[in-house]
This record gives sequence, structure tokens and C-alpha cells, in this order.
Amino acid sequence: MRKTNLFNGKNVLAAGILGVMIVFGANTALAAEEKAVVQNAGGAAVDAEGAEEIAFADAGVTADKAERLRTKAERENGESVYEVSFTVDGIEYEYMIREDDGTILEWEMDGRDIGDAVAEESLKDSLKEAADSNKESAASKDTLIGLEKAKEIALSDAGLDAAKVSFSKIKFEKGNHEVVYEVEFYQDRDEFEYTIDAYSGEVLKMERD
Repeated sequence: MRKTNLFNGKNVLAAGILGVMIVFGANTALAAEEKAVVQNAGGAAVDAEGAEEIAFADAGVTADKAERLRTKAERENGESVYEVSFTVDGIEYEYMIREDDGTILEWEMDGRDIGDAVAEESLKDSLKEAADSNKESAASKDTLIGLEKAKEIALSDAGLDAAKVSFSKIKFEKGNHEVVYEVEFYQDRDEFEYTIDAYSGEVLKMERD
């Protein structure tokens, strides 16, 4: 019977190549795993509690200040979302947050008189981060005009001074084909409602009651 030397030149070379392949494969798998973790860290899925934390952070409030907190899971345009609502100092906040990555799809503030400082501080981060889901539109309109500009456009169109009106509702909405600001305010007994394109500043709709 012929004995085979497992450690002859050819077998040693083969074993060496096999070892390198095993180590290389392990390192590649590890690298892929690390990459996946890094990518996931940029937009991780959230649960109900995580959605609440995102809403509180965006509104610039702490959980202990929030009253009448309500959070529920819903389906919106084929996506799983959380609807989070709460009240702070008489102002009602409502958020729609995507479950997959924690993105704020909509926010709204509703109250008798929403002061400029409160609105700006509460919503400035979400205004900067929101993006148009219509890619073709976003290619030519990639910068939001901002809440203050939207308010200026509405007041200019109505021919009114900011000092003489009370803002009762401010909303940002990211739809399938448009991203808009909805602004409502009062001047004496007249109510004005504006829908403004969040990128171009075009007045899309105006109502006066």
C-alpha cells in the first residue's frame, strides 16, 4: 500500500491556499457585517417608543412636558408608520414617522396662537431634513424655502402685517408628488388658509373665510 505524505510540496501549497481562502472569506464576511451595521445605523427601524423620542426631540420638548400622549401604528401609502400626538403648553403636536428608518414624513402644530419663536425652534430640524419623494421633481428643486419664507409669502399674498395676525396652524407634508407647507392664520374675524410649495414658494391654494 502506498502511503501519501500529507505534507509534501503540492499538498502544503494547496493547504496554504485553502487557509488563505478561509481567512480571506472570514474577513470578507466580517467586513460585510460591519458595513451592514454602519449602514443600518444611519436609519434604523424604530418602535413606538423610538418614534416618540424622535417626535419629542424634533419638537424641542421633553417627555415629562408632554400631555395627552397618543401613539399608534398605521399604514400610510403602503408604508408602516407611527402617528404620535401630544400637547405642550396648549399647542398640539402631531407627527407621522416612518417605522423603517425613523424619517419624519409629516408634522403639524395646532393652537390658538403659535408664536414665531416656538414654531421655528420646534420645527427647524425637520424642515432641513425633509426630502421630496418625487425624484424627478427633487432634481430641480432640492432646497426647502423654510417656514419663515412660507409665512412671508402667505402674508404678502394676503397683504397683511405679521404683527396683526395670529397663526393657528402650521403643517409640513411630504406627499407622493409634492411637498408643501400649510399655513393658517387669523386677522380679526377673517381666517386665511394657504398651501405653499415647499421648494418653489408657489401659492398652490388659498382660502379666506
